[in-house]
Amino acid sequence: MAQATVDRIEGDFAVLILCNGEITTLTLPSALLPNGCREGDIVSLTLERDPRATQTARNRVAETIERLQKR
Repeated sequence: MAQATVDRIEGDFAVLILCNGEITTLTLPSALLPNGCREGDIVSLTLERDPRATQTARNRVAETIERLQKR
């Protein structure tokens, strides 16, 4: 599991520094941070694939392409 340090919170965004041996930053909406999280805290990062959302998006794109081709 990846970890990052909360470098700073700027309004609606948080800047994280990934703990991967290099200086890599990640900016994300601060609303995604755990409650009570503040600058200097270390957080664990988890990404999960969402097959259902992926299929829904693919279907929506295919429908849009089909509609455009019928014009």
